[in-house]
Amino acid sequence: MLLNKIFKISFFISSVMLLSAFYLEYFHDAFPCDLCITQRWFHALIISYSLIAVLILEKNFITEKLILIGLSLTWIASSIAGLYHFGIEMNFWSGPDGCSSSIDFSKDLLKYLLNKSPIKCDEVMFNIFGLSLAGWNALISFVMFIIVSVFLMNKRFMKV
Repeated sequence: MLLNKIFKISFFISSVMLLSAFYLEYFHDAFPCDLCITQRWFHALIISYSLIAVLILEKNFITEKLILIGLSLTWIASSIAGLYHFGIEMNFWSGPDGCSSSIDFSKDLLKYLLNKSPIKCDEVMFNIFGLSLAGWNALISFVMFIIVSVFLMNKRFMKV
């Protein structure tokens, strides 16, 4: 039963994060860049995976350990995507060419600008307590990865 709660918590946290992103977009004009949208897909995957896992756990089709490994991998993938985006925002590294705010005047400028996203990945659109949404995504996703991994490694919670 405890593992079932982990998947429900995972579903809840990822749902809150995704709904918060949509809320900020539609009610506070914090429009997403291409990397923000990619991070949303990870949360859609986590929500779907968690919901399916709750149903699978009741039927005992797959071992609990294997299901937890999948959840752990989805959370760490979400964390890596958030960390990558956060690093671009903090100018630790450069992002994709079409997602930065730099303009290359050596190319055909009009064609170049028309092919770029209007929302730039290296500009923070919204922050909470001094941390961008990408930073919060990386942090919360990593904490969830750690929590799921603790349950995965602890033999007390696993029926092997």
